[in-house]
Amino acid sequence: MRVLFTARHSVSHLLAMTAAAQACASAGHDVRTAGPPGAPRSAALRGTSPPGRDWLPDLVVSAEDDTTAGARPGARVVRWTPLDHRSADGATPVRIDPCPPGLRGNQETDGLSVRQPTCHAGQLPYELREPHHLLRVCLRPGPPGSPRSWEPERLLLVARAALGLDVEVIVLVPAAERARVTGVLGSLGRAGAQLRFAEPELLGPVLATCVAVAHEGGPDVTLEAAAHGVTQLVIADTRPAGDRLDRIGAGRRLVAAEEPREPGSSLRLRRHLADLLYGGRALATAQRLRSAIAALPSPEDFAGRLEDLAAR
Repeated sequence: MRVLFTARHSVSHLLAMTAAAQACASAGHDVRTAGPPGAPRSAALRGTSPPGRDWLPDLVVSAEDDTTAGARPGARVVRWTPLDHRSADGATPVRIDPCPPGLRGNQETDGLSVRQPTCHAGQLPYELREPHHLLRVCLRPGPPGSPRSWEPERLLLVARAALGLDVEVIVLVPAAERARVTGVLGSLGRAGAQLRFAEPELLGPVLATCVAVAHEGGPDVTLEAAAHGVTQLVIADTRPAGDRLDRIGAGRRLVAAEEPREPGSSLRLRRHLADLLYGGRALATAQRLRSAIAALPSPEDFAGRLEDLAAR
């Protein structure tokens, strides 16, 4: 069977489908992947290749609204629905939902489930592997250049709030951006001694050492943190992650557009983080969410369900 996994507008959405694509390839299917034009192919996509000009799939798994592009007539089309990318037209009857039931919306209960393995790519720097005696909080400001990523001033505000709780803070910022960020964070003074940096690709290994994470609401970090049982503070305007985490009690949401840039807002952020670190309920709920994710069908089981779909 020829299977195409496509997310032509988002590399992160394509990477989220990697485990399912590789499971299909391991089952003996001819699997191709298509991402944004010009985007470099990640090492995580080994075992798959881009579709050729004359290659037409029997089954299309798409994270985009246009689910029929490149499919042969009569091909089966299913929609991959990551957390922040829901289709409102209802044109595709079969959906694949990597979210555990607790993070799905009221109208999203019928999607096929699949577990996204947690990311263990890369190794933590030595200074982050040393035994640590403080609770750790991860800050993920978002990909550089993204309209949803935090400005350095917001990162400073969140870092100051977290360090006020006497925790160790790990900021996920690319090395190329670090000089610009450290120039702003330099105003933290002595508290900055408890600040560490790591590459964004180390998201999974870093979260495995943390109790809480503050981020911009991306589906990759939301599901990765949920899979590790980490509580979450989402600072975003429109993405659904914060509202859904708040609804089940595993996180909090702060609307970025309404966030005042003044000393009082740091106290507000500190209160949210304190609830996530020490409140008890959020930690217990995050652990139950981790168990729910672990109970989802594996990518290997999911590959068999795709075979059944294509046969029907």
